[in-house]
Amino acid sequence: YYNFIDKAEKGELSVGDACPDFTAATYKIENGTDGKTFTTGGEQFTLSDYEGKVVVVNFWATNCAPCKAELPEFNQIQVDYADDVVVVALDGEADFSEELLAGWLNRAPDSEGWEEFSLTFGRYVAAENDIYALLGFKSGALPATLIVDKEGNIAFQKEGSMHYADLEAQ
Repeated sequence: YYNFIDKAEKGELSVGDACPDFTAATYKIENGTDGKTFTTGGEQFTLSDYEGKVVVVNFWATNCAPCKAELPEFNQIQVDYADDVVVVALDGEADFSEELLAGWLNRAPDSEGWEEFSLTFGRYVAAENDIYALLGFKSGALPATLIVDKEGNIAFQKEGSMHYADLEAQ
């Protein structure tokens, strides 16, 4: 057994550094005839728009079981701390177009109920804007989480699963 996450190469950014600004495409949640559904063409999520709030950035993928398992806990943090915290969950799967990911979110059993989540779902395209690398992650390990404090500095970085208690402590 070799724990690759513990051996992950650290990026140039670390806790205490100013977090670089970034923008990611988000998904809309619309009311349709069959209930709420994810659609493309959402707003842009730009970090600098949330100055004065704690921003939690979670990187996940559809083929990552720990990623999908922790998303309800990230959503609960968003619900419980809505006045002070913004949670954005970003998928960067190169094989998925924006439309394919929206379809997966609407149909996959793993994502059942996510249309009711308060957190923001978004995506980035690494070839155009590698937010994962920009925020100091290099290994490609998922899930990965970064927390930006109210002053715009990196307060926490982790490659690996997070739970509600871990998030709340941070």
